[in-house]
Amino acid sequence: MIKLGVISLDHPHSRGNHIPALKYMTDRFLVTAIYHDDEQYAKPWLEMFGAKYYESRDALLADPEIDAVLVTSINNRHADDCIAAVTAGKAVFCDKPIATSVADCMQIAEALKKNPVPFITIFPVRFNDAVYRAKRIVDSGELGKVVAITATNHGCMYEPGAPDWVLDPVQNGGGCIIDHTVHVADIIRWISGGEFNDVLAFAKNAVHDYLDAEDIAVMHGTMSNGMIYQIDASWSRRPANPMWGDVTLRIVGEKGAAFLDLYNNQRMELYVDDQVEMHYPNLIVKEHGDVFEDYRLHVEQGRPLTGAVMEDGLRTVELAYAAYDALKRGEAVKVHQNAL
Repeated sequence: MIKLGVISLDHPHSRGNHIPALKYMTDRFLVTAIYHDDEQYAKPWLEMFGAKYYESRDALLADPEIDAVLVTSINNRHADDCIAAVTAGKAVFCDKPIATSVADCMQIAEALKKNPVPFITIFPVRFNDAVYRAKRIVDSGELGKVVAITATNHGCMYEPGAPDWVLDPVQNGGGCIIDHTVHVADIIRWISGGEFNDVLAFAKNAVHDYLDAEDIAVMHGTMSNGMIYQIDASWSRRPANPMWGDVTLRIVGEKGAAFLDLYNNQRMELYVDDQVEMHYPNLIVKEHGDVFEDYRLHVEQGRPLTGAVMEDGLRTVELAYAAYDALKRGEAVKVHQNAL
């Protein structure tokens, strides 16, 4: 049994994905403590798990019974929360992005050098069955050398009811680039085995006129292995759309190609009384649960990790902020890879 503490319920992923997964895993993971700045707000989840409420992050981290923590605070607090958890000797599960600057990522890396605890970047897309199979197919050589991967990640910015901090590019770390690039960037790295070499970016605010950040963006460039990539990341879906968004991948090899539509093709159409309803299985919750289960099997049975670690989180942040730099310059820029 791994005892887990939750640091903040501010991120919509905590309530929408992680906790719904963890409630089915209480025989393996048990949420025993929650810190949030509003106890009343946290009450439903405290009662769900029988967890103890802590009035401060540091008080939670001082609890010797807690083995690991889930960091789902506001994005620009991730680094401070992760560093505090690492310093306290807790294993860390951190929502994406792990920080809102490359410099902050490197501070986490420095903390991990002093206290080498497990650090998991929560990239659940790795656990999608189609992605996992595509990884095996590429590794087997069936597609030949991969020469290009294009990806989309379109969403609706947690609407309706997006938290105020998501609308603030300082607290969020930017707009759709930092929010929706990182998941597919991780998959591109994982499947191709290459690192991002350079990036040219195009973006604008086109859908939500009340935002101070970009809501549509396209990035492309080359990888260290010679492959080319393209990422189309946006907050272009509307709350009324039947699905929250999409994640697609097109992998082009010298011998063949693969196209993955990870969520939109998993629907059921229900026809009743001349009405059509669309139903989607919540595969995302399962994949979030697999992030935790993957870690448990690694710790308890010594299995290799499939999930992303701190370096994977860092590499995606490096790409996202290189893309912002490219936007400012109006030209392609190198993606600097920091040594760990």
